[in-house]
Order: sequence, then C-alpha cells, then structure tokens
Amino acid sequence: MELQQLQYFLVAAKYEHITKAANSLHIAQPALSQSIKRLEAELGVKLFERKKGGISLSDSGKVLVQELQPIMKSLDDLPKKLMETARKQYQTIHLNVLAASILVTDCIIAYKAKHPEVNFQFVQSQSTTEYDLCITASAHKKNPTSNQVAIEERFYLAVPADSKYASYKEIDLSEVSEEGFIVMTDTRPIRSICDQFCLAAGFAPNIIFESVNFESVRSLISAGMGVGFWPEYSWDTTRNYQNMTLLSIKSPDCTRDIIFTYNPQFSESDVAKDFYDFLLDYTKQRKKQHEKVLAI
Repeated sequence: MELQQLQYFLVAAKYEHITKAANSLHIAQPALSQSIKRLEAELGVKLFERKKGGISLSDSGKVLVQELQPIMKSLDDLPKKLMETARKQYQTIHLNVLAASILVTDCIIAYKAKHPEVNFQFVQSQSTTEYDLCITASAHKKNPTSNQVAIEERFYLAVPADSKYASYKEIDLSEVSEEGFIVMTDTRPIRSICDQFCLAAGFAPNIIFESVNFESVRSLISAGMGVGFWPEYSWDTTRNYQNMTLLSIKSPDCTRDIIFTYNPQFSESDVAKDFYDFLLDYTKQRKKQHEKVLAI
C-alpha cells in the first residue's frame, strides 16, 4: 500500500462519488478508479459497492476508514510536531555541570524568569563534548582560552558562632589543624581541592563527617560539631547563617577558579550564546554584591 492510495481512498469515501472525488483531488477519474482497484487487490476485499449515481462503502471499507482516520490525522500533524521539536531544540541550552554552584543555579532561575520559553538540559560528564556550556572548577590557575572565562572563588573557614575562633577577622589554616572537619564526600571535586588546602597548611584534615550536600555541612558546623570550608559563590556568603561564622583565610591561598567554557562547535545557538553572556554579567554582579556585603 502506498500513502497516496490511502489518501485517494479516503477522499472517495468522503464523497462516495468517483467523479466528485477525482475533481477534488485534481486528477483524472480513471486514475482514481485504478488506484482504488489496486488497493482492493492488495487488501483482497471490496472497499466500495457500486450503486446508481455513485458508490458506497462496503463493511470492509467502513472499517478501513475508521482505522485510517487517526493515522492520517497523525501524519497531517507531523510537520507541526517536527517544527515544534526543532523550535524546542533550538531554545534548549545544554549544560555540562562538573562544578555545582548556587551561583549557576540562581543564574538559570533569573534567566528563565526573563525567557520562560528557554529550556535547560543537564549532563555531568568529563568526556562528553555535547554541550553549549560547561562549568568546571580547578585549584590550579589556568590561562583561559578565547571561549573561556575563569572566575576566582575564595574559600572561607566556617566555624561555629560560639567557638573560640568566631571573633577572629581572619585566620591561618594551620591554627585549626587539630579541629574536626565537616567535609563533602570524596566523590565531589570540591573535596580534593579542600584537602589540598589543608596539605598546603602542613596537615591532613581530621575528618569527622562527610556529606553529599552543603546544607548538611552548614547544619553540623552550626551545631558546633566542627569546622569546614565554605566557597563564597558556590555556597553563597550573602545569607545570614545562624550559629555559624565565616572567616577569611590568611594562608595558604585558599582559592579556586570556576571556569565557564562556551562550546560553539556543539551548536550555533543564539540563545546559548545569549545565556553565556548573561551568566558572565550575572557573575560580575554577584561578585560586587559579595564584596559589598563583606565590606559591612
């Protein structure tokens, strides 16, 4: 069966008159009659009964009409669905998030508020190149490429508000070498970076609890269970966390780079480039906000 045969059959079934159907299809009457005969031969049933002044559907023809109508409607709707899929694909931003950050999450929320039609898809893979934008972090300073921007992020030392360190303005990391540390689990990239900070200060951290989320780290430090590292952008320092104080670290250098990599080779999406520019501007504004809060 060919699609055209089925279309011709449905038009003939609608008019129940070969001449009227042929005129509607802008084809010759013999061509329509031959098409229906071939379809009947392929199916092995009669689809029409000949009657005076026209034709009428046989029982088999009526069944075929019922079966074909939803199928043909789906085919008619297919171009629209494909266009809609292409539109959504064009307005979908693919993010490879290898360094989780409240900064990026807040930026996505802000961008969605301005552009509700834009969608985001997330992956977390070191090997994939199928992304518009990748967010990574590194303790080592790297020279960014032409399609990268590196934002330096400081780490603070989070201590309980009632601890002996809470009144300090800043601290040497070596001063807490005997304290228990609340840390992220070693499956998170941030963990290895924080371990390097301690080693640079001359000690291995005494880890008393590991967590998979920063809120647990905050809660345990606030409860007086230990101390921990707190990245200024990724976990936000603008909020007033009760029972916890953030101290600047004098030494060693406890900073890392958050690296935003735009990947034009994956797609030439204007919306992805627009979000990349929005993210960079949003990051600059957040940095100013942090500096203002910390200056108070």
